[in-house]
Amino acid sequence: LRLYAFEVKTGQVRELITPEQVLGGRPEELSAAERAQRERMRVSTAGFTSYDLSRDGAQVLVTLGGQAWVVPLAGGQARAVAGPGPKGEPIFDARLSPDGKRVAFVRGDELWVAPTAGAGAARQLTFGASSTVTHGQAEFVAQEELDRFQGYWWAPDSKSLLYEEADSAGVEQLFLEDPADLFRPPTQMAYPRPGKANVRTRFGVVPAAGGKTTWIHVDPARYEYVSRVDWAENAPPTLLLLTRDQKDLALVAADPRTGATHDLLREHDDDWLNVNPPRGGQGPGRDYRWLPDGSGFLWSTEARGSWQLELRGKGGQLLRELTPPGFGYAGLQGLDAKAGTAFVGRAAEPIDTQIYEVPLEGGEPRPLTQGPAQHAGVFARASRARAIAETPRTGQPIWRVYRADGTLSGVLPSVAEKPPFSVDLTLRKVSAEGFWTATIKPHGFDPSRKYPVIVQVYGGPHARMVHAQETAYLTAQWIADHGYIVVAADGRGTPGRGRAWERAIRDRFAEVPLADQVAALQALAAQEPAMDLSRVGILGHSFGGFLSALAVLRRPDVFSAAVAGAPVVDWRNYDTCYTERYLGVPPPAGKSQAYEANGLVPYAAGLSRPLLIVHGTADDNVHFSESLLLADALFRAGRAYEFLPMRAQTHMFYEPELMVRYWSRLFDFFSAHLGTPRPQRA
Repeated sequence: LRLYAFEVKTGQVRELITPEQVLGGRPEELSAAERAQRERMRVSTAGFTSYDLSRDGAQVLVTLGGQAWVVPLAGGQARAVAGPGPKGEPIFDARLSPDGKRVAFVRGDELWVAPTAGAGAARQLTFGASSTVTHGQAEFVAQEELDRFQGYWWAPDSKSLLYEEADSAGVEQLFLEDPADLFRPPTQMAYPRPGKANVRTRFGVVPAAGGKTTWIHVDPARYEYVSRVDWAENAPPTLLLLTRDQKDLALVAADPRTGATHDLLREHDDDWLNVNPPRGGQGPGRDYRWLPDGSGFLWSTEARGSWQLELRGKGGQLLRELTPPGFGYAGLQGLDAKAGTAFVGRAAEPIDTQIYEVPLEGGEPRPLTQGPAQHAGVFARASRARAIAETPRTGQPIWRVYRADGTLSGVLPSVAEKPPFSVDLTLRKVSAEGFWTATIKPHGFDPSRKYPVIVQVYGGPHARMVHAQETAYLTAQWIADHGYIVVAADGRGTPGRGRAWERAIRDRFAEVPLADQVAALQALAAQEPAMDLSRVGILGHSFGGFLSALAVLRRPDVFSAAVAGAPVVDWRNYDTCYTERYLGVPPPAGKSQAYEANGLVPYAAGLSRPLLIVHGTADDNVHFSESLLLADALFRAGRAYEFLPMRAQTHMFYEPELMVRYWSRLFDFFSAHLGTPRPQRA
């Protein structure tokens, strides 16, 4: 990844800095913390994976190879502003102060600041980090399950910072050892399993010039999770707190001088509260944003059955609902406070998203985009200038940049490779439940033939498989062109269909998602006679791996063969925050009895169909031991299975040469068990 600038006034594009300039021919080296964060963020690219632009637009900060560099946008030499410590400790999560005069970063699990210009050494702000205590970093569950990747925040006046201290001393320790590399010492990490202790966190304010920390008053016994922290201009620091069972939240404002807090609002849900911010293209989520003058804030809620945007006063009182129930609110995308307008996504159906202008004083939302496509926007902080991404159902995504007066400035250039083929995609709603489905047929499709079917599945919370753009199905089309019809369906539990739809999976991981996949598959086959339901394979990863294995264990009458990638086998071994949200808190911390029936081991003796288990030996999310647990249960039950360990791979594997062999192996498996010709070896 390389860094470019687009000049809105002129429409000109220029390259600011290249990875080669920074690295000087050296290979990129990542710290353990940055490598783990990229895994949590599902970042698989190299080069500049993020950047930080100063508020005045004069300079941009990039981090690469353990060093932070400031690049003047007007031109000039990039300069290094922070680097490894005396013992070689690399820096992590470097960010500019609002005034652009300092850069903060984490090094050696402590928070530091350094000047961005002139002389001056880096200053350490926090002290006391140890093997169990870190400063300035989000703990594991905040990153993996709450989409909070930051562990410190600058004050708007650049004079202090709010940071997190995470103490894992009481948490069960996981010794992650890659069996493919026995000469590498195991990695020890705190991993909170359901029913057991979580990491204890607290948040404090420290002067940027150094000094004593003022701790924020939060009751850790009641609120075990801090899902979001903000410190906006003309507003107090605010923290979004969540109870262990995730049924209650509080948005609190803090006094940075004393640490005292007071509630702005509270919410309760009898099942669970969603607090994650919206995921691009994957559905709505929890938004809040202070107005620039501090007079109030925008807040999203699904308390009335579906997501809505509200305007609240600075004390948290409800002023008005800005979008009505059933509007299809899909996330806050921008704010033009001078014009009194918020820009929001709207997805009346999950497959298309439009951008609407919503008057803060109330009134009908007005469409800013139209047409069958996914739209997303990035809006200027203080004007209507914007960049709008349009992802059409056919063709490549395109970003258009508009000036504040609405005129088109230009199109952001793309260096993406064009796909070598088109996608034969059909989107339709099926069955009485209205499942959205995607069907991909092979090129040269013969309607008089019967084709084996491969179901590509995820089926769990947070993510959808059905999208209204062909670029999401390039792999599916490649599979189909080997002689299959590929299908995908989004059942209950997936986002963007309302509160009741999403919460239907409560305590029923092993029931509802599988039943919905079967119902959608059968409804599709009723409309497409070429689908041969006597030859159905299923393929999924992570939750999809769990669901794929479950499919052949519990519904061998429907599914002929399965590939289960990195499956969760026993949910008691996954992390607290995700699992307890849907299956409840088990003993000793709670009383839920839902775990046994929702794992795979109780059904292992029922395997009668071919099953291929695939798992990375270095997976630090769904641990490799999960697949070993399933393999052991199957072996003890006298059931045959196949196992493909992916040496030294984590939860994601994407190395090109490795992926060629991976797909060859999968095609061999499905060819053998679904009666299709074996493809030629790559």
